[in-house]
Amino acid sequence: MLPAGGSGWGGRDAFWEITMTKSYENTGQTQVQIEVLVVLAILVSLGFPGGLTEIYGTRLGDIMEYGAFFIQLLVMALSSGKSWQDIQVVNLDKKYVMLYVFAAVIFLESMMVTRYRSLQFITCTRLWVTIFFAIWVQERFSFARVIELICTAQAVFVFFILAFILRHPQAAFESGSTYVNALKGLYPSKNSMASELAFGILVMAFLVREKRKSRKGYSLWMTILLIQGILMILCQATGAVFGMAAALILLFLPEDMRLPLGWAYIGGSITFLFAALTLMPHLEWFFRAIGKDATLTGRIPLWNRILVVMMNHHTFTGYGYGMFWRDSQAIALIHAGFHEHSFLGTMTTGAHNMLLEFWLNSGLMGIAAFFAALLYSTRESAAIPQKTYLFASMLLMYLMINGLTERCLGGNYDYKTLSVFLVMALCNNRREHGEKKTKEKEFGKM
Repeated sequence: MLPAGGSGWGGRDAFWEITMTKSYENTGQTQVQIEVLVVLAILVSLGFPGGLTEIYGTRLGDIMEYGAFFIQLLVMALSSGKSWQDIQVVNLDKKYVMLYVFAAVIFLESMMVTRYRSLQFITCTRLWVTIFFAIWVQERFSFARVIELICTAQAVFVFFILAFILRHPQAAFESGSTYVNALKGLYPSKNSMASELAFGILVMAFLVREKRKSRKGYSLWMTILLIQGILMILCQATGAVFGMAAALILLFLPEDMRLPLGWAYIGGSITFLFAALTLMPHLEWFFRAIGKDATLTGRIPLWNRILVVMMNHHTFTGYGYGMFWRDSQAIALIHAGFHEHSFLGTMTTGAHNMLLEFWLNSGLMGIAAFFAALLYSTRESAAIPQKTYLFASMLLMYLMINGLTERCLGGNYDYKTLSVFLVMALCNNRREHGEKKTKEKEFGKM
């Protein structure tokens, strides 16, 4: 029926105007709901609830972790079409083919070698959803909105850190042999907390730069950025500061300066590990003279032992993605190289190097698949839109430096894993940032 008081074409025009207005209102509400869910999923990847589980129980962490998993599936499914018949979690676009190949390789080799099949299946499924979510986010939203959503999640995370400090100050700080009252916040250590804050500072600094260039308000973001800087100082972690500073320098380089991002990441990672294992032992006298540890706080002996183990066991396949440090037999091979009462003879906290961590979990085949996906995604760097290139270079620079001496890319849903696949997806999707999305792209199918 036509609206009351309307007849003919005028009444029909009024009817369609009302209908379209309501449609846009409903679409806008759906968009906001989806964005809230996306922010919540990213918040969990940043480390929430973290240290809150020590106070309120581990069940809180389980609820948030699995909740984020189902949220990612939910938003990808519900935003894929107008009815249940249109639902799809991911659109297998050929431009992301190497990401799918990587996911398939990791799944197949992990299920082939693992001793914990059910847990391995869950871990690989979680990794797959993270990869699909990274692809979906940058397909679903404009580049600028993706950055804003990440920064919104980071701002919420900072709020919880501040609340945790005020409510539980003793649990928020830690002391060690070389530091006193260093902030660890919601993370188990000061270094991991500093790493997350460095990531947040980089993304928010990029957002502030873009808003300033476009003459949009950024005072709130700048305030949160300064708060993160203060928190990072409280962490007393020089490594994270160095990695962050190196990545921030890229903001001030000429826009026409381009490097092959994939080759730079791979070359830097391999060169550092080779130099650490071959040159550092010969420079022990120098580091001792300046009061530094030539073993990088025990990392080099650990790395040498990992090389011995992996050259003789599961060289090409690893022990299953995310499974090495869960496998008591695998850990025993590492411990066998050290005194049973020493720290390295009992530790189970990771390889503290991205390449070696990947080797332990996924073998040389997994490393090759990861490198292939990265190189394919970042090919022809001149064709990548400038803003995407700058953002990708900043994150890859930081993740590379962080991965030299810390655990990186060994998880299945944390912010580092999500970030690297988001960068690959953005680099593959070479849509210009100024391109206006169609209504179907913005509110309908992916």
